[in-house]
Parts: sequence; C-alpha cells; structure tokens
Amino acid sequence: MRVRVANVATIARREYLVRARTRSFKAATIFLVVAAVLVTLAPLAVRWLDRDSTARVGVHVSTTLAFDPIARLGTTVNLPATPGGRGPFTFSAVSDPTAGRDAVAKGDLSALLDVTRDPAGALAFTIVSKDGPTLRIPTLLRQGSSVLATTDRLLRGGYPADKLDALGVPPSVVVVGPTPAKPGEPPKDLAGEIAGSLTGQALVIFLFIAIVLYGQWVAMSVAEEKSSRVMEIVLNAASPFELLAGKVLGVGALGLTQYGVAIIPAGVAILLQDRIASLLLGQTAASAAPAASGLTPPLLIAFAVLFVLGFLLYAVLYAAAGSLVSRMEDINSVVAPMTMVGMGGYLVALYTSSGLIPADAGWVVVLSFVPFVSPYLMLSRFATGLAGPLDLALASALLVVAIVACLWVAARIYAAGVLTYGQKPSARALFTAAFAHRG
Repeated sequence: MRVRVANVATIARREYLVRARTRSFKAATIFLVVAAVLVTLAPLAVRWLDRDSTARVGVHVSTTLAFDPIARLGTTVNLPATPGGRGPFTFSAVSDPTAGRDAVAKGDLSALLDVTRDPAGALAFTIVSKDGPTLRIPTLLRQGSSVLATTDRLLRGGYPADKLDALGVPPSVVVVGPTPAKPGEPPKDLAGEIAGSLTGQALVIFLFIAIVLYGQWVAMSVAEEKSSRVMEIVLNAASPFELLAGKVLGVGALGLTQYGVAIIPAGVAILLQDRIASLLLGQTAASAAPAASGLTPPLLIAFAVLFVLGFLLYAVLYAAAGSLVSRMEDINSVVAPMTMVGMGGYLVALYTSSGLIPADAGWVVVLSFVPFVSPYLMLSRFATGLAGPLDLALASALLVVAIVACLWVAARIYAAGVLTYGQKPSARALFTAAFAHRG
C-alpha cells in the first residue's frame, strides 16, 4: 500500500486548524494552563492552608491530678512546632463542661476533653467533637488521653515527677518508602506526600480526559464528513489509510499543542517554587521544610510519553469506530466499549493514587503493562515512585506493539466503513470489515 505523505500532511493540517479555531479548544487550553500551575504549586498550597490550622481544645478536669494536664498535653500531643511556634493544638481550661459542649456546638472550640475517674480510680476521658472518631482531632486527643492516663499511673506509683517531661517527649519518627533516597535528595514531608498523591491523581484525570476528548474528536470528525458526503469527495484525492493517519496526527498535534502551552507556565512555576514559598510562607518557613513532590521533569516526561502513545492507541480505534456510523447521534454508542475499557483503567489508577488500592499489588503491577490501561496505571505508579524508568520503557514498548497491531485492524475497518452508509455497526460488521479478504 502506497502512502502519500503530502496527503497525510494536508489532512492533518486541516484537522489541526479547524479544531484550533473553535472556542471550546481555546477555553480548554486556558483551563489546562491554570490547572497545570495549580498542580505544580499544590505542595505550597497545602503548607499555606495548614499554616494556621491550630485546633482550640478545651480541657475540663473534675478530679484531682498531681500534674498540669494542659502543660502535659502541650508537650506531648503537639507535633514539632512550626517556625512561628504554633502546634496543631492549643489547650485551655474549661470550668463548666456544659459551657464547653456549647462552645464546641457553636464552633468556638474544636473539641472538649472531659477528664474524670472511673470506679477503679483510673482516669476516664470523654471527647466532645463534631468530627467522627477516626478523624484527626479525636485521634490525636485519644493519644493525648493515653499520655495523661500513663502519667497519672506513674505518679501514683511513685515515679519521680521531675523526670516526667523527658519521659513524655515523643521520639523522632520518619516514615519512608522501601527505596532509599538518592544522595542529596531531601526527604519528603507530610505536605509533600499529600501533594505528590494529589499530583498523581490530577495527571491521571487529565490523561483520561485528554485521551477520551481527543479520541472523540477524531471519531466525530470522521462521522461528520461521512454524514455530509464530504468523505466521498476526499476519497477521490486520498486513500482511506491516508485519511486515518491525517486525522489522528492532526488531532494528536492539537493535543500536544495544548500540553506544550500548559507545560511552559508549569515549568516556570517549578523554577520559581522557592521564591513563591518565601513570599507566601516567609523565608524561614520556606527553608525549613524540604521541597515537596509536585510536578517534576521526569514525571512530566513520563506523562508526555504515555499521553502520546495512549492517544495513538485509542485514536486509531476511535477513527475506525467513527467510520462505521453515518449519523453523529450514533457516535457515543459505537465508542462506548473503548471508553468503558479506558474508564476501568482510569478508576483503578485513581484509586491506586489515593491509596484505596495498594499500588504494589501484583494484579495492579501486571495491569500497568497491559495496553489500553497501562497509560493510566503506569503513570499512577510512576508518580508514586513505585515504577522506574525501566518499567516505563517496557510499558511504552508494549504500547508501540499494540499501536501497530491496532493500526492494521483499524485501517481495514476504516477502509470499509467510510464507504458504508445506512448500516448499524455490529460485532459481525466489525469482524468482517477487519478480516475480510481483499483481492
């Protein structure tokens, strides 16, 4: 089969210019630029929002204690203080538990810790909070209650009071991944871990939207020209394969344009991240906290590779599907199977990024190398640090093989479909178009 490159280039150029001039494309490009910058600065946003997140907790004690519970809670429950000297909690005494409950109901207090004794003489605690028992404030107050109970037992058992402060200081604990950090690589803080997870989720969402959106553009373009009978005129000058290649390349170039326009301000935001941190958090805060894991050059490269290969894989099939229908209303039904397959991979990747599904589960690792779902799952695993360059290279190679195979099938379906009118697409029609012998 002889392919005329000039025809492919002409069709691709026309497809690119027609789509680029639409208002929807311009609006989507502006949205992506804003979204890319926001995702890049997500670590700073997490720190900025958390800078004043101090919970006000009232403490009511209806029994006699040999120590100051507020001072004890302040030195053991609070995480290491921020450069401004503020921890996650401030404690104050409450004389009336009823008034304390009312303050919690009104929002004047984040929680109330009511300290009493049970019949056996041990301390008992009641936490009054609008939050559920598994959320942040009740969880940390339960830990604080254990500290108070242990302190009371020690003092009643004769432990020296002057040694309590040293005993109650929490140890330094750092949670790290199984892969050691590279030399000179700063450790990730809590804000960085949250931002890294959010970055992975945001990229997976954008990848899914981009592949589905641009794929549907290809299918709609084919169906539109076919329904208006323009296809019959174009086929006099170009072959069906040239049409297929031109439409896929034109829309793909349009997607890369959007990606490039969005990535430039994101790259500028990465370069200026330290200065922005100094402006928002102050020089001391910016230098005290290690850089969080937002968009990084390796992650952007991985996204670009998976975006291009994932789009090419789906786009050739979307084009073939679009050639089977004669009306625009039938587009959604004919592309639904491919959209559902992609959505399955997208949902698994999203749950993996958020921690609902273990990212190192065997079936997730295997699926991250299976074409049609590997663009989403490999991107999710790469963003969380569970996949490296070799994994990305292997998944990309398998995608290339799948693209070649799907291109052969799609080209045969496209060649038969663009000249078929008035027939509803079916599995039998697809099989016949793809594998029928052509003399």
